[in-house]
Amino acid sequence: MIVVSLLFDRAPGALANHRAYARALTYRHEALDLSDLSGSDDATRWAYKYEALSRCLNQAANNEIILLLSENAAILRTVDLPSLMAGRDWLVTCSESDQAQTDVLIFRNTESVRTRIAELVRRCRYGIEQPLQEGELLRDFPACPQQYCVGDVMVVVPAATNTQTVWANWNAFSLSFRDEKQHRRYRAAVFEHINECRARGLPYLSLVDTGVRETSGHSVYQPNRAIAVVTLYTPNVAQYGRIAEANFRRYCERHGYTLYVHREIPAQLNDGKATGNWHKAALLREYLPNHQWVFWLDADVLINDMNRRLEPLTHECDTVFARDVGTWDFNSGIMGFQRNQHNYDALARVIDECGKLEDKSKVYASRGDQHYFIRAFETMPEYDPTRFFGFIDLNTPWIYRRPDSFMVHYLGMWEDNRALVMDYDLRHAAME
Repeated sequence: MIVVSLLFDRAPGALANHRAYARALTYRHEALDLSDLSGSDDATRWAYKYEALSRCLNQAANNEIILLLSENAAILRTVDLPSLMAGRDWLVTCSESDQAQTDVLIFRNTESVRTRIAELVRRCRYGIEQPLQEGELLRDFPACPQQYCVGDVMVVVPAATNTQTVWANWNAFSLSFRDEKQHRRYRAAVFEHINECRARGLPYLSLVDTGVRETSGHSVYQPNRAIAVVTLYTPNVAQYGRIAEANFRRYCERHGYTLYVHREIPAQLNDGKATGNWHKAALLREYLPNHQWVFWLDADVLINDMNRRLEPLTHECDTVFARDVGTWDFNSGIMGFQRNQHNYDALARVIDECGKLEDKSKVYASRGDQHYFIRAFETMPEYDPTRFFGFIDLNTPWIYRRPDSFMVHYLGMWEDNRALVMDYDLRHAAME
């Protein structure tokens, strides 16, 4: 049995994962680092990939099994190849479409397979028009449907930032990163997590203990300070909410800010019909009279640069907003409000407008709370989006995070992925 890691991008976690699988079953492992071709066109990479596969088949023993893995493939469970390949000469599965996924491919070295691969290699030569998708090259190898199982083991499951982390719970052999715009840091975080859990014998999604022990619905730290930070998370997102809480507590303790943490929707606000984000304005308005400034931080935010203070953000302004990465004027995940009547009244307008909505069952129902914050504040004379902070300076989307980013927002991700990448970033921040 041969495990081949063919990497067209720098992915040390992938290499370690593939190597550990091969060692566990005493399979031969071959690593082909073609990361210098990471910016090359598809045809260039495909030509090498299938030429390398053909070469490996020609050098292998008759009936030997070859597992070909890309930098976007991770082994989840140590399932032996003969079990997966019983009664078959190849094992190719479909992705979400009817196209074959090409990150995890298994072939038996037979004359028929070698002949088909040789024909595939011929079609990959320069000067021949290539298909739009790599999976089309494998048309001579009929693919099994997506979520295909051998016995009770699913062969390949998908992984992407905005999809449920089924790979952590399903009995699957491998995963394939399916997002074509996949951010390398997410991939690195998943590989590091999988490799560590496999090495330690831990269930997937076992993250570092945050140290948060409080179970009450509400806590206040460093009360009665000039500046306060407010956050809320509900039990269904507590895995990343606790990560954020621990991060906010360290920051507020360092700089002497009050921190209000809500671990559930306050009883006086909870009608059972609205998610937590719809209560931002009510909580901000409740705490604003007690402080000179009150900041809201969503529970999927991390303060990355612990040395930077909030005071510089407040100079010569009475609100703090950061431009949204999308088409909105600002993003409501991080906001700051000076104690004054204008802000107090504007927050009341947000509460009033949201109170009239029939559907607040999801974060983005009825256009989301962000829409109503913008509507309430855009009528104020001093409202000027050109003066808002850019998202590089504040409320930085996680894909743009740099070592010197102030506050990073892990938006657009499935809950478990948020927790996983937030945990990864915190653990690596000390080494940057």
